[in-house]
Amino acid sequence: ASDENLPVLLAAARKARDRFKPGVITYSRKVFIPLTNLCRDYCAYCTFRRDPGQPGAHTMTPEEVLAVARAGQKAGCTEALFSLGDKPELLFPEIRETLRRLGYRSTLHYLEAMCELVLRETSLLPHPNPGLMSAEWISRLSAVSPSMGLMLETTNSSLLAPGAAHDNAPDKLPAKRLRTIEEAGKQGVAFTTGILVGIGESLQDRVDALLAIRDLHRRYGHIQEI
Repeated sequence: ASDENLPVLLAAARKARDRFKPGVITYSRKVFIPLTNLCRDYCAYCTFRRDPGQPGAHTMTPEEVLAVARAGQKAGCTEALFSLGDKPELLFPEIRETLRRLGYRSTLHYLEAMCELVLRETSLLPHPNPGLMSAEWISRLSAVSPSMGLMLETTNSSLLAPGAAHDNAPDKLPAKRLRTIEEAGKQGVAFTTGILVGIGESLQDRVDALLAIRDLHRRYGHIQEI
């Protein structure tokens, strides 16, 4: 927006927000648990992911997960936010070996077990954010977590083009991400999602993505946060 239009846009946004404002702002104190930062996607903007052998590459052990969760509980947190790369075992033999040593077939199996561990051993509520999920995995994870999340990011599939932000990120196909969010709605799972700003999208792309989220929420009523 131009400088002269910005006050008008801010006033309109404030008016739209206040229509539904209850007068109370709620929040959830959460502790961040980066279960693994290995990921098969190479998003051009991401500073979280690592390849095996890169400085900072790490997959947490159950002991590390529990230590972080307990520290979060001691600090007054109520939620454990599990973040991890999307299906790194499909790309890296190193993570397949790590999972084998831990006794799990995939990162989603490991995530499920760690959510159950935190739920059993602490007062924290797990909130997994593992990337794309099938209907089966949404159902399985909902048994060990009251909510979960997946960023829609954008509905513009042109960002998958060569040289664009999602050029080498097969899990960032908008249709697949919308399908995961919709499936969570069908199962009545409280869901967090959102868009990314500054990855090569247009203003219209941002509007389209927000409207796609709105449409899913109107159908299923499950979006708890954007």
